[in-house]
Amino acid sequence: MLMLAVNSDVTPSVMSMEAIERDLARLEEAGFTHVQWGHDWEGEYIYSPFEMTQLRRIFEKHHLGVKGVHASEGGKRARKIDGKLFFVNWRRNKENRKDYTSPDEYTRLAGVELIKNRVDLASELGTAEIVLHMQLPYEELRESKDAAEEYWGQSLKSFDELMPYCESRHIKIAMENMICTPAQEQVAQFDRLFARYPKEFLGFCFDSGHCALMCPSDTAFFARRYIDRLIFVHLHDNDGVPDDSRSDDIAILRGDRHRIPFTGIVDWNEVTRLIASSTYELPLTLEIDIHSPDEKGRAIELHQAIEAGKKLDAMVARYRSRA
Repeated sequence: MLMLAVNSDVTPSVMSMEAIERDLARLEEAGFTHVQWGHDWEGEYIYSPFEMTQLRRIFEKHHLGVKGVHASEGGKRARKIDGKLFFVNWRRNKENRKDYTSPDEYTRLAGVELIKNRVDLASELGTAEIVLHMQLPYEELRESKDAAEEYWGQSLKSFDELMPYCESRHIKIAMENMICTPAQEQVAQFDRLFARYPKEFLGFCFDSGHCALMCPSDTAFFARRYIDRLIFVHLHDNDGVPDDSRSDDIAILRGDRHRIPFTGIVDWNEVTRLIASSTYELPLTLEIDIHSPDEKGRAIELHQAIEAGKKLDAMVARYRSRA
């Protein structure tokens, strides 16, 4: 039997429990067996224990397993200012009230609390991983050694505090490769984190669409580099962006379409070969967007996603059988 996961927020919906249950029922009907909880992946929302219990019961009612919870780093990176879209990634957003990298100690502690809340949610839903963003404010860090030391001092303090909390609940954190931050800055970031923390606590989430945008000549680059830490995947496709837009954050943001696999530039042969060579535990997880405005169109796109997932699953199985 095929096991396949998809993000819970695959279709835009109202954030009521009634709407969430309707969306989950649609995913069950489409043939998915697992869901990555992706609602509230950004922002500062805190789940009540009662909501956690309600969500667990909805998942049980619809016979869906949970493959990971997408945690929030706090705040929103993309937003409109005076009617113009901005992606605030090169500097920290000081408007955030919860940010585990913040120089303000109370804001940092609130950011840690936000992540712990998602650890609790993962534990209640019976999954073993949360996925976390750490979008580097790389321009800010380039400006002075003091700024970089302060940023990393606060960030590592947060991870130090999270490690025993996660270990006590048997939850791992999967750090995700991002868009817009240059690849070389991300390599230095992940190398530093993985040198400090054990793989039993900190692993890697390979986002194929993000890698395609930031490393178009090698769309499996991050999966290959961190293969020994691979514990989560976000599988989706993108077309990439033109070379003259490589430094345009808004063009990259708009190019992050989260399309169904096999519709863009990702090298799926190499991606599935790498997954097969790792200790990654199935099911595979698609992280896609469905944009059809009506039920019929959404059903067609979800069917296409299932077929793509079947193909990816078969490719991983074929590579593992050769090992």
